[in-house]
Amino acid sequence: MTRAAPNMIASTLVKYSGPGLAEPSGIADQDQMADEPTRGRYGGAAKPIGRIHWAGAETSDIWNGYMDGAIRSGRRAAAEILTRTS
Repeated sequence: MTRAAPNMIASTLVKYSGPGLAEPSGIADQDQMADEPTRGRYGGAAKPIGRIHWAGAETSDIWNGYMDGAIRSGRRAAAEILTRTS
């Protein structure tokens, strides 16, 4: 995070939420692409939980966030389910 970022964040908070947020008690910054469990994906790891299998653009290992990733993750989830029920 740059040195200017906390001021930009505070001014945006004030603009949309009022002067009570002019001086936040702290600001946390995280590089989500460096976070190994999620690698920046909103859905995090796409491992099944019991009978629940995750599919969607954000759960794809390749092209996450894009249509191609959604198709790949749908195919992956379908294959997981078929393997499990065979």
